[in-house]
Amino acid sequence: MAYLMLFGNGWTQRWEIVSGMEEQVRAQLFQVGTATTGKLSVVDPGSGAEATLVVAWAHVAAGVVVDGSSGAGAADDSTGQYA
Repeated sequence: MAYLMLFGNGWTQRWEIVSGMEEQVRAQLFQVGTATTGKLSVVDPGSGAEATLVVAWAHVAAGVVVDGSSGAGAADDSTGQYA
């Protein structure tokens, strides 16, 4: 399990990445700050179903993929906009 963290001007989002799509999401992060859009496979936090997240990379200041497999005491599995 891995999470996509996106940071913009005054906002932060965290999305669970669909299993097996981690490398594709990592590759898309090279588009941060460009005038392109990207389609990423994530897990909908409400239903647990696979969903497509469309990202306008020009509005993203930074992005990172974080491995969540260690489960280091993190019981909170909320995703989406949280700040």
